[in-house]
Amino acid sequence: MIRAENLFAGAAITLLILGLVLPNILKATQHMTVTWPGSTFMIGYQVPCFGLAALFAAFACSYALRWIRLSAATADWHLWLSLSGVAIFGFGFALFARIAVDGAGRQSGQGALLAIAAGLLVGPAVFVAGQLVFLAAMIRSFIGQRR
Repeated sequence: MIRAENLFAGAAITLLILGLVLPNILKATQHMTVTWPGSTFMIGYQVPCFGLAALFAAFACSYALRWIRLSAATADWHLWLSLSGVAIFGFGFALFARIAVDGAGRQSGQGALLAIAAGLLVGPAVFVAGQLVFLAAMIRSFIGQRR
């Protein structure tokens, strides 16, 4: 069976490649606009891919160097909840971006809107659940080491 650190590393590489290829697939002028009181920031679509790749690479390194000592089952739960959350959110966000590009003149179906809502709401919830599993196991591990 493939170990979790290898899959985390594979996910990090895949996200890095996606982040590098994404500007070539999308138009160069496409970006997300984040408005903060007093200023506006433009972030390229590849930036979240780079951030998640760095996070997954950090987990892969930590698991491989045994800095994080968790059971194999806990590591698998952490991995699959994290990857599922990212994939669900990515699907919902891509569908949302596709509908936004089509413009307001075209009416979207109920199924598409439901898929967008599910992706944008369920994806982060699943990702956070994976991080909570990781956090609970880490706390339990630290408490167990003190005794």
